[in-house]
Amino acid sequence: MENSSGIIQTLTALILFGGLTAALEAGFRFGQRVRRQHAEPADQLATVQAAILGLLALLLGFSFALAAGRFSARNQLILDEANAIGTAWLRCDLLSTNDRREVRDLLRHYTAERVVLYDAKNDATQMTAIAESEALQARIWNIVANAAKTKLDLANVLLPPFNELIDLHGSRVAAAHRHMPGMLVLLLLACSVVAVGAVGYGFGVAGKRNVVLTSALAFLIAAVLWAIIDFDHPRRGLIRADQQPMLDLQKNLKPK
Repeated sequence: MENSSGIIQTLTALILFGGLTAALEAGFRFGQRVRRQHAEPADQLATVQAAILGLLALLLGFSFALAAGRFSARNQLILDEANAIGTAWLRCDLLSTNDRREVRDLLRHYTAERVVLYDAKNDATQMTAIAESEALQARIWNIVANAAKTKLDLANVLLPPFNELIDLHGSRVAAAHRHMPGMLVLLLLACSVVAVGAVGYGFGVAGKRNVVLTSALAFLIAAVLWAIIDFDHPRRGLIRADQQPMLDLQKNLKPK
């Protein structure tokens, strides 16, 4: 599955670069045709090119910042959830021996399911991990809530980490489905094609072009588009959210 994900991401990058290169070439050839038919005012063309490239830079900048922000938030949620589970594990010391053993067994199972949720490669596996996590939450909460009823003075210490554990599950599920709107992605692609095509058109009107620089421009724009798309899918892309806090926690949750 990792190899499949890498192939898909490589194909995406190649398609983006190939599409922009094609737009560049099409713009150049169209510019050459216009040049043969009549002269194009250079000042007007430069103004339009600058406006289109400026709009593209603005869209790419905001989109990259938003995608990076969502990526960072997902990383923070994983760390917060690992901390919440670790705190809940320690608070189990307040429970009776039987309850402590049972809750800790459930927490180990719960942590394993959170790792499975992150590594899920399809929707079916993901939904199964979510359902199993919620079932474990219900069992854990039932035990600690009943224990808190018998020790009301400990309720304020015992319950908060388990409540936070449940809340963070909902936050992570919501964050996993929070992506850039499809219309915005299409707008970015369209603006990129038009901008690169306008650059090629300008070179065509001028009658000459710098292949190295124009190819570098297409490559850089394609790379930024790829990064934005990959940032927005941190479980399936090459730029992945950091699961290490949960993996470290899983190693540390040993029977006591």
